[in-house]
This record gives sequence, C-alpha cells and structure tokens, in this order.
Amino acid sequence: MAIKNIIFDYGKVIINLDFDLTRIAFEKEGVNNFNSMFTEFSHQPFFHLFDCGLISEEEFRMHLRTATGLNLTDSIIDSCWNAMLLDIPKTRMKYVEGLQTSYNTFLLSNTNSIHLKFISNYLQKEFGISDISEKFKKAYYSCQVGMRKPDEKIFQLVMEENNLLPEETLFIDDSAVNIETADKLGMHVILLMENEIIEDKINQYLLSHKETVLH
Repeated sequence: MAIKNIIFDYGKVIINLDFDLTRIAFEKEGVNNFNSMFTEFSHQPFFHLFDCGLISEEEFRMHLRTATGLNLTDSIIDSCWNAMLLDIPKTRMKYVEGLQTSYNTFLLSNTNSIHLKFISNYLQKEFGISDISEKFKKAYYSCQVGMRKPDEKIFQLVMEENNLLPEETLFIDDSAVNIETADKLGMHVILLMENEIIEDKINQYLLSHKETVLH
C-alpha cells in the first residue's frame, strides 16, 4: 500500500538537540554524576515519571536536588535542563509544512513540560506559533498522554485515534528501540542517524517506494 501517513519524533528529528550541553551546564553547577543519573538511553525512575507527566515540575526538581545533593534553584535547574534544546532550521519547518499537502503528518514525542514551555517560547519568537502541533495534523507528547516510547501503547494510541493502518504509515525516529517497536507493529520506519539530513532520508525512502518526492 502507498504511504499516506508520516509520524515524526521531535528531538533530533525536528528540533536539533545536544544532550552534552545539559551535562556541561549541570557540571558547571557542581553536578559530578550527571552521566550516571541520566543518559539518552537510561533514566532514573523520576525522569521517566516526569516524561510521562506523572510527577509535577516541582517534584521533578525536588528529585533532581536529592539525586545531585545540591540545593539548585528552580531557574538553574530549568536552564540546565533546557540547555540541550537548540533550533529548528527554517528549511526543515518549510519541508514539514509541505508534506501536509500529500500526507497526514503527526508528531510523537517523549518530552516534558519544562521543555515544552521553553520550545513554545522559541517557536513564538522564530516562527510566530506557540506549538509545533500547528504544523501537523496532531501532536502527541508523552507528558500529556501518560506514557512514552518505546511502549507499544503510545503508538497504538496514535494509530487508533486517527484510524491509521500501519502498512500505510511511515515512522521516523533517532532511537533504535523506538524504531524497533514501530517496526514490530508493521509500520514503515526510518532510523535517523547522527548528521543525516531528514529531508534527504524521507525523499529517498518515498522514492524507493515510488511515492511523490517533495522539495
């Protein structure tokens, strides 16, 4: 079947990220064990709970202070936590907008409320919008739906709410474990690797599947 739907991850796919900048920011504040507390692939429980919206920002900061043994202020924690968030190239945003004319496009992101607030301010300043969902048919954030990738249930939520067939759906993510779940559910998948260009990857995939290539 032809691909009719495209589901995007957010971080490192739409918005550029550098996790190391958050580590550096926390280390400057005296946190010496940040890598053991948090990496892209391994979370302490409170990181997972915060991503799923199951604890508040205040509780998250409290857990972080306990884990680090430092009495960091709210503003310092938020500033360090948001340091990883970089930019969305205008060419990428235009490309995503263009896909809407031919495909049902969705966003499926593991993210938290502190990051969403920061990104909202960035989007307002750079693009005049308050939420990236304005560029998609619908956006799904882990902190708002109470679950996160790679849990099959969050994929099924997107599919069922929008009556999507997996064989007509392309999923793009930079995490192999998330790709594995989507593949298991029967979707087309693209694993975006470091320094790969998302527009090129999508065009190549759609071309190989004899779909319309957008520029």
